[in-house]
Amino acid sequence: MSEFYKEVGTLFGQTELQSADLERGLVRLVQEFKAASEVGSRDFSSQFYQKFEQLVTQNGIMETEVEALVNVLYFSDDHQQLVTFVVPSYYNAGGDRAQFADTYQLMMDDVQQAAP
Repeated sequence: MSEFYKEVGTLFGQTELQSADLERGLVRLVQEFKAASEVGSRDFSSQFYQKFEQLVTQNGIMETEVEALVNVLYFSDDHQQLVTFVVPSYYNAGGDRAQFADTYQLMMDDVQQAAP
């Protein structure tokens, strides 16, 4: 049983297979984001967030659980970076600022604490 399944999959009622597929997909999304040159464009942001949402819903996460998933992933050392890509992409694509507000605040607090 993987750590990801224990820490994330079980919280959202995923099977071990769904959890493994989700984790592989999340790793691919991080690689895709890092390789992209236009990450600040609205088109890229929209497509990136759509890929994220499609990945999670295909792997058993309900649309109503996406915000909670993003919050859980933020507290995972292995997936925190992905969240720092997903949330700004969602906002840059025109998403509702109320969505992910708690996680975004945590991100901003962490950035301020890391600043000298």
